[in-house]
Amino acid sequence: MLKKLFITLVLVLLLSLMTSGCSKKEVAPDEDTFVIGITIQSLENSYWSGVFGEVEKLMQAKGWEYTLLSCNDNPAVQTEQIESFTASRVDLIMVHPSDPDAIEESLKEAREAGIKVMSWDDILVNSDVNWVLDNTQLGYTIGETAAEFIIEHYSEDNKAHVAVMNYPQTPILLERENGILTALEESAGGKYVIADRKPAIEVSDALKNMDEILEADPEVKIVCSIGAGGNIGANQYFVIATEGNIPDDMGVFSADSTERQLETIVNGEATRAIVGFEGSNKKTAEAAVDLFGRLLNDERFSARNIVRPLIVIDSANAAEYLADFQQ
Repeated sequence: MLKKLFITLVLVLLLSLMTSGCSKKEVAPDEDTFVIGITIQSLENSYWSGVFGEVEKLMQAKGWEYTLLSCNDNPAVQTEQIESFTASRVDLIMVHPSDPDAIEESLKEAREAGIKVMSWDDILVNSDVNWVLDNTQLGYTIGETAAEFIIEHYSEDNKAHVAVMNYPQTPILLERENGILTALEESAGGKYVIADRKPAIEVSDALKNMDEILEADPEVKIVCSIGAGGNIGANQYFVIATEGNIPDDMGVFSADSTERQLETIVNGEATRAIVGFEGSNKKTAEAAVDLFGRLLNDERFSARNIVRPLIVIDSANAAEYLADFQQ
């Protein structure tokens, strides 16, 4: 039965997936025109595709030229992309590192050529600004929200069976996972067991994982995820498996705040809480593009590391943030 359910889920997913990535220019009057090169880990990831769809709209409105590329989590490809941006003499390189150490030298060369460099998520040496999260604290906050739910619905005699959607090959995501595990142990120790931990960046990964996890342990009702892909996939699996009748003791908890994640909370699906940053794709994009502009206009920053805020979003405030997507 679980195998058939997995096949059905994958078919639904394939019909709904959208990818993006392009280079465009729309000149707006009275705007300085800059050229920006952006390289990120993946454009198929739900969070990144949503945020950068909004980033593109804002850059087009400003008349900036840009090239947005995915390296498909390949450090060698990302290095080549950075070198190409440098050769093209872009004004700004924004990088979401696949392997921070692997790109330091190419970014050093870019800065020596007079190009501004912004790192998204990682603290790099060869950058002008690092736009970062406290990923251990982010994971800890996810774990805390899950622990509160576990304490409410489970006990030492009736332990919650928990699955973790991780991605340990990326250092910052390993920090998130460790934060989740620490918070669970500190706040819900004795009231849960970890059934399995599997990597999931994309929704399809999570769907496959859930099929395998539930086959091995049908009692799993709690999922903690380091990102949107694991969240959306686990929620979708639970919704179909329960025919939409989500039990009170079932819950998914994760990072990110995509439109789909917010919808699942508002609709009363399995997602109980997410830990977002600026609050929505639109607000994140606005903050990022504002930072691009400040760098391009040679603003001096008091610190190279700009730490982003954390916001817990649940049934009490999800509708407020979802409305931002619908404007």
